[in-house]
Amino acid sequence: MKRIITLLILIILSSCKTQKSELEFEKEVFNEIFTELVDSTFYDYRILQPSPKIPSPPNGTIISDSLNKENIKRYQKFLENFEKRKIEIEKDTARIVIAINDTISRPFRTNYKTLSKYFENIEFKKDTLENKKEYKINLSEFKKNKKFEFKYYSEFPKGREIWRTEYPFYLGAVMSFSRIYFDSNKKFGVLESGTNFGVLHGNGFRIFIKKISGKWRIEKIEGTIIS
Repeated sequence: MKRIITLLILIILSSCKTQKSELEFEKEVFNEIFTELVDSTFYDYRILQPSPKIPSPPNGTIISDSLNKENIKRYQKFLENFEKRKIEIEKDTARIVIAINDTISRPFRTNYKTLSKYFENIEFKKDTLENKKEYKINLSEFKKNKKFEFKYYSEFPKGREIWRTEYPFYLGAVMSFSRIYFDSNKKFGVLESGTNFGVLHGNGFRIFIKKISGKWRIEKIEGTIIS
């Protein structure tokens, strides 16, 4: 009886060790591609190029020639100020602050099918219990980034107040990431991410990654949500 109990304990400990090593492997991969993930899904909303044409009035609205000319002058002035502001922003060396969701969420249940469909002829298996657990990201790993300063989302006001609050820095976006679903040989992966630039303004992405010459790189990014 004691031998059976000892054997069961060894099996449990071995299983925990395997799960931990799989999680550590995933964290290493995520840390390796994190900067590329941010660079690939973020754009500076302040320098988003406006339309060169004056916005058209609502359908059925009739305006006088004098008012139309005045609107054109105002819009041209707006474009001139925008170009000046854009130059100032591009010269600014201050790091852009990105709020990162504290938790790396559970992988999407359908991602094993998505991974198999995108990368053909690979072996895969459905998510294990370990892969369904969330974990907290360690932002201290990315302190030396020259372009971005990363802060935990939990440090900011909740809900829409995060965008209505004034800060001594530029808050560029709020980003969140899911855990990575790998193929059986750990050569391919897929994860989800979301980037919000303001109230009701954001994008969702499905990101395929691949190991190339010993390094993990982004293979393709698909848009999933636009708001």
